[in-house]
Amino acid sequence: MAIGVQCDMATPALAKYGSHHVKENFLKPTIAGDYVACLGVSEVGSGSDVSSIKSRAHVDGNEWVINGGKMWTTNGTQADWMCMLVNSNDNPNPHRSKSLICVPMNTKGVSVHR
Repeated sequence: MAIGVQCDMATPALAKYGSHHVKENFLKPTIAGDYVACLGVSEVGSGSDVSSIKSRAHVDGNEWVINGGKMWTTNGTQADWMCMLVNSNDNPNPHRSKSLICVPMNTKGVSVHR
């Protein structure tokens, strides 16, 4: 499962849609085996139903501010970064309000629990 998350879940969207910065700083070292990735989707109260996640992100200056939490995160305790699914706009269609954001696990405010 851990290899599947790394190769088949956390990185394909980055390869297809990621900016040059994201590809250089997250995708390239992950594919090289230097970084471990995890996928942040499941939440308390939502499980893995992506349409009902509550985590939100907004831009403040040149940074994303993210509020919310994830659970049942395969690779979470070993990961260098999380490919995190968040609500990033107010589109009333819950399938059109999402973004994937690369979050280094050593970012201020990120905590990991077993």
